[in-house]
Amino acid sequence: MSDSSPQALPRPEYPRPLLRRDQWLNLNGTWAFRTDAADRGQTDEWFVSANWPGEGSAEITVPYAPGSQASGVEWAEAANVVWYRRSFDRPDWSAQNVLLNIGACDYTADVYLNGHHVCRHQGGYTPVQCAVGRFLKETDNVLVVRAADTDSWQQPRGKQAGDTRWPIDYDAVIGIWQSVWLEPVQENYGRSIFSRYDVGSRELRVTLTLAKQYQGSLEVEVFLDGVRVTFGRSAFTNRDESTVTLTVDNPQLWTPVNPVLYDIAITVVAENGALLDQITSYTGLREVRCEGGAILLNGEPQYLKGVLDQGYFPSGWYTALDDAALRCDVELTKSMGFNFVRKHQKVEDPRYLYWADKLGLMIWAEMPAGRIFSTQLTQALTGQWPQVVIRDRSHPCIVGWVVFNESWGIWHQGERAEQRHLADALYHATKSLDPTRPVIGNDGWEFSTGDVWAIHSYEQGDGALARCIDGLFDSPQTQVTKIGRPRLGALAGADPRSLPLVLSECGGIGFVGAGKREGLEPDFAYGDIPETEDELLQICQRLLVEIGEIPQLNGFVWTQLTDVQQEVNGLLYFDRRAKIPVKEIARRVENTAIKANRAGVESLGAE
Repeated sequence: MSDSSPQALPRPEYPRPLLRRDQWLNLNGTWAFRTDAADRGQTDEWFVSANWPGEGSAEITVPYAPGSQASGVEWAEAANVVWYRRSFDRPDWSAQNVLLNIGACDYTADVYLNGHHVCRHQGGYTPVQCAVGRFLKETDNVLVVRAADTDSWQQPRGKQAGDTRWPIDYDAVIGIWQSVWLEPVQENYGRSIFSRYDVGSRELRVTLTLAKQYQGSLEVEVFLDGVRVTFGRSAFTNRDESTVTLTVDNPQLWTPVNPVLYDIAITVVAENGALLDQITSYTGLREVRCEGGAILLNGEPQYLKGVLDQGYFPSGWYTALDDAALRCDVELTKSMGFNFVRKHQKVEDPRYLYWADKLGLMIWAEMPAGRIFSTQLTQALTGQWPQVVIRDRSHPCIVGWVVFNESWGIWHQGERAEQRHLADALYHATKSLDPTRPVIGNDGWEFSTGDVWAIHSYEQGDGALARCIDGLFDSPQTQVTKIGRPRLGALAGADPRSLPLVLSECGGIGFVGAGKREGLEPDFAYGDIPETEDELLQICQRLLVEIGEIPQLNGFVWTQLTDVQQEVNGLLYFDRRAKIPVKEIARRVENTAIKANRAGVESLGAE
């Protein structure tokens, strides 16, 4: 239960559903806000209360990024340095320490409390956490956050327009874009949870990582519908990590059709019996692996009926206006017949992943890319991507990790060994952090290392898509796309033909109709833009039929869920209105899966 008044706050729900504590203080809401175009705030010590500049200061609603309607801050030209300030009283907490959490702040965050610099965090998609207990006063605490960003593509920025803008890029983000909150802890505390399940042994393993090494015990209780189903205990033997292995009798497995979640209660106890930390979490009992050229969920082959989702929202832009909007996107996706989403070039709000867990939607989680290979980009990716995996690896909805997209930032990995080494190294690093899921090393083309062969092709009509796939199986080094310079299905020496093949981008059919937007850039789509809804539906149907008849495919990802700015190839307008009836989309998507399953069976029979 929050110690704040949630009814008066934006985004009042607890922000981190996998690792919850009962006591917390929501710091969303109205903050003072100041741009710093000259970057003089640190020199002038704006973090000191007496030096905060009144002139030019405005108010912003956190957690919405400046420039979004919900933030209340409009600007003609975005700044590269912004400052936030607010005051609060310390709640009546008896804990030894207090954590300040910011779900995400783009890109470099410096945090000050009562004039003290308490932490610096780099990365626009990973959580900021600072231990601030020793800097707190009982009343009138002043919290200041400086957020700095650049326009450089040497940092992971996804599809935020930088110093160059492609037709598929969108307006950039800076500053706080996920919730801010405080929570009390003791001198040591749980930092991350990793739960995983093995179908064959019926064993659930729950790992808790602490802030520092410890001597004590870890106790884990698992509940289903409020009834305890298993309990286990393990020890921290001067380590910061411990794992409890539990056997679950009569397990109810998590699937998109039946997304059963088990609640978890975690307790850390000191050697003297004192309580160190109490955490609540949840898990889904499910196993994902690739075997025999198929993607298996709980041992059963899965045909991925997917859609590309950029994760932008009306009013809040990078941030959903409320928790209901996140749930709505999951429900809309499922209502259109999809069982799978590729979250594209954005690490999504954990609350979206919670609704995907709860409602049953499979996800590929993807690292936002940079586009200029350099030492800076290498350091950023190798530092930030593991944080993403650690944050989200307990979500049952995530059935794959995507490290790179279309060789962005590693454009010359076919000729430059250091770039290919980076792609291969991050694949292996991901498997070391999470050996339980498939990892897609480079989604789109130029396969080097991975568990799934993920191909992008916007070919359509006259069997062009099927010929493209057949050509790849004749030779993986066949050209995949005619867009841009030639891209091969796999790099020299790599042969992914025994792996599951997913058409992880296709479609891209634009339509504006009654949703004609007002914007400066020309409308963009992958191909001609039909003039009527009937024409749009006919093109979608023809392509989905063609996809369903390609026996080598284990699934597809349609581009895309919604329009975003100039990119008008959504099945929905940006405000989530359907361009063609949802039930018509669902019927055709389901027919694609039926045809694909039939084609796969016939192909096996021919062999």
